[in-house]
Parts: sequence; C-alpha cells; structure tokens
Amino acid sequence: MPKLSKPFISSLNPTDQDVVIWDSTLPGFGVRAKASGVKTFVIQYRNLSGRSRRLSIGNLGTVTLDKARKEALRLLGQAAGKDPAEERLTLLRSETIGQLADVYMREHCAGRCKPRTIEANNWMLKKLIKPRLGTRKLLDLRPFDVAQMHGDLQATPYNANRALGLLRAMLNCAERWEMIPRGSNPATVIKPYPERRRERFLSAGELKNLMDTLVAAERDETIDVYEGAAIRLLLYTGCRHSEITTLNWSSVDLPNARLVLEQHKTDQYGAKIIPLNAPALKVLTDLPREPKNPYVIVGRNTGKHLINLQKPWRRIRKAAGFSDLRIHDLRHSFASFAVGAGVPLALIGGLLGHRSVQTTARYAHLANDALKRATDVVGGLFGAIPPPAPAPAQDSAVS
Repeated sequence: MPKLSKPFISSLNPTDQDVVIWDSTLPGFGVRAKASGVKTFVIQYRNLSGRSRRLSIGNLGTVTLDKARKEALRLLGQAAGKDPAEERLTLLRSETIGQLADVYMREHCAGRCKPRTIEANNWMLKKLIKPRLGTRKLLDLRPFDVAQMHGDLQATPYNANRALGLLRAMLNCAERWEMIPRGSNPATVIKPYPERRRERFLSAGELKNLMDTLVAAERDETIDVYEGAAIRLLLYTGCRHSEITTLNWSSVDLPNARLVLEQHKTDQYGAKIIPLNAPALKVLTDLPREPKNPYVIVGRNTGKHLINLQKPWRRIRKAAGFSDLRIHDLRHSFASFAVGAGVPLALIGGLLGHRSVQTTARYAHLANDALKRATDVVGGLFGAIPPPAPAPAQDSAVS
C-alpha cells in the first residue's frame, strides 16, 4: 500500500477493470483508476450500523491531491457520528425551493388564503423567488442564499420584504412537514429592509379638482361610467380597492343605505357592514346595471368585474396633476376628511373596517390638527374680550 503522490497517480495505467489504490498514510483514502482512464479520489468507511460505504470526492483534474486529502480527512472525521454518503444521497433526493413552492401553494394556501393573496403569492414566486432560488435544494439552502435574494431586490424594499416573508412562511411549512430539520429555517435570520409608511391625503381644493377631472374624463370618454363610479366609491366609502372592483349587487342594500360584504380582508370576524352616505348612494342608484353581470363595476368581459383600475386611474391622475396620488390614497383621504369633520378615531376605524386600534392610530396626528384648529377658534373668541385694565401704581411709603 503506497503513499499516494502525484507521480504515482500519474503512473497508473488503465486496465480492463477498475482498480482502487489506498493511501498508506490516511486509512480509508484512495484513488480509483477506471478502465476508461478516469481517476477518482474516494473514501471508504463504516457507518454507525457497521455498513461499509464508499464515497467519491472528485476526479483528478477537477480536484487536486492536496484538496482531496483535506476533504477526505473532513469526511472521515464526520463519519464517526454521521454518514456522509447517506447525507449526500438525501441531498440529491431532496426537494427544491421550486417544488416546495408548488406544494405550499397547493397544500397550504388553497382553501385558506383569499384569491388576492394567492394571486400575489404566485406573482412573487414567478417573478422574484423562483428565478433566484427555484432550483436550489432545500437541504442545501443557507442564510447567505436568502440574503443574496433579498439583496438583489433592495431597489424595491417592499417587494424584497414581501418575498422574504413568503419564503420564510414556505420554509416554516417545510419544517412542519419534516422536509427540513426543525429550527433550520435560514430565512429567519435575515432582517427586512426598513419601510417608510407613505401618507398622502387630498386637500379640499384637490378634491374639487379630482371631481372636475372625473366629470370631464367621462364626458370625453377617457374613462367609462364604471371606472368613474369605482373611483368615486373608493373616495366616498373608504373601501379597499378590491372591495369595490369585486362588489356584487347582492351585497348592495340600497333601502338600508349600506354594503354587506361577506368576503373581505378580515372576514374571519364576520360580514363587514359599510354605511353609505348620500354621494355613494347616488353613484349606486344612477349606475346602469348589466342584465347578465352580477357585479357593480362591470368589466370588459361579459359577466366579469373590472380587472384593472390602475390604467384609467393613471389617466385621471395625470389630467388632475396628481403624479404622487395612489388609488389607496383615496381611502386615506376618506379618513382624513372624517378626522377633519371631528369624527372620533374609533368610529373612523369602524368605517374603514379596522380590527386594530393601532391601525387607525396612524390618523391621530390629523386629529391633533383638528384639535389645534378648534382651540384657535376658541382662542379667537377670547381675543375679542378686552384685556383687564392694569392695576394703578401705588406710591411706596418713605420711612
């Protein structure tokens, strides 16, 4: 049994059968010379069950003798408590992130998540996660891989954080399903990017401008009557975008001036009741109904609701000169006008369908503005009262 060296390995000539030469200085380490002329570094050991196992390290030319010897030392040391060959087979057989994604959407999301959530998850998987990590083996995924995906998306922190959250949820399920060991989720150690909450509210002047722009756009058919109605209802009710675009006539209770939404973001708490003010009632009363379409906001396809309100909204926003105004800001504006009218935050939370006081608390600073205006009004009343006359000066006595 010789000591393996570069000259010795080079001198090995192909034979009719594979030949394994073991190293005299490192028991269990050797080189296998195949009849084809390929030479491969290998190790041989017994696992904890006493079974003899052989594992390839790499071919000569791809791996040097020195690197092969170091890797052999590591693997043979590992074999004292584990089985490197079995671990490699497990890794080769393990599922990929792409396969986990398919199982996650089928077994976890279907029947639990709302259609909008499923749509968003599918978009993130297709655009953000699978292109970067789809082929990576679950058991081979490291925190660095997750950090690299997150870092690739840093130009859009919101998308980066949503993708990180989705991947973390997928890997949590992988732990519960015993696809990876418990406590091994590599996404848990990655910190999301800070997100600044953006607030934009319409002023009274901007509101008038928006209303005038809507009328003009409907007149020249830049938008149709349903697109205009959707924008008005978002502003008049404070509803979420999807609650209006998917609104069904069966959910509209005109006699009682309310909407009854059975499906909404927090529908686990029951139906969401939205009282309708006079402008919202007028929009719904005047809106033409399509006989074979159950939806209030009629879309382009027969029997379907409006799918894309962003395109008409961008046209309206441009015409009104509001380049920074998002559709969701109409909901914020509804809340800001309610605060300005003196409506308590608790009632505003009820109108918006908030289940958490903290969610509505974002409008607290607007309430402070209203209180400041109120105290200024009261202060103006006090200002009309003449100040008291100064007390007459008294001569000091001279002792």
